[in-house]
Amino acid sequence: MSNNPHLGGDALASLNEIVQDTPENRLVERQEIFRLALTQAMRNVRKRMGLTQKEMGERFGVGQSWVSKLEDINHDHTFDSVLAYLNALGADFEAAILVKKQRVEIIAANLTVDKIDVEAAINAIFEDADDTKPVNEVAIPDFNLISPKERETYSEAQHVRHRQGGSWGKDSVA
Repeated sequence: MSNNPHLGGDALASLNEIVQDTPENRLVERQEIFRLALTQAMRNVRKRMGLTQKEMGERFGVGQSWVSKLEDINHDHTFDSVLAYLNALGADFEAAILVKKQRVEIIAANLTVDKIDVEAAINAIFEDADDTKPVNEVAIPDFNLISPKERETYSEAQHVRHRQGGSWGKDSVA
């Protein structure tokens, strides 16, 4: 071990030397940061509600060890398990989709909606779909993961769709 040049050094600097700076690696890094933040937020909400992991497990219908695993930052969460966890807390979840740092869509999980409001929520989803403007009116984001050819094809399809009244009919480009 005494031959290790990184021993006693900055671990992040060492990783930066080893891991290439690519769009794919930057995406993985952002995904990990989001996963960590989501895990911490879930734990914080449970604690703000004054619940122990054991009490949370009782609400959730699982054991304390399962709650512990879900709150562990090293656990890979499924979207379904996060929503089930929040539902057991009586909490809800919203996600915002941003394009060039501007909110384009906000999606609510509607976990706390009662049966009477379900139909209204479903209708609102479909009404929003009818009012959707082509992305090219918002501005196409400059994702490094999309090749120039794919971006051009996408842009052409959006123009065709827009000329045809904004719907993807059977004769339009899909």
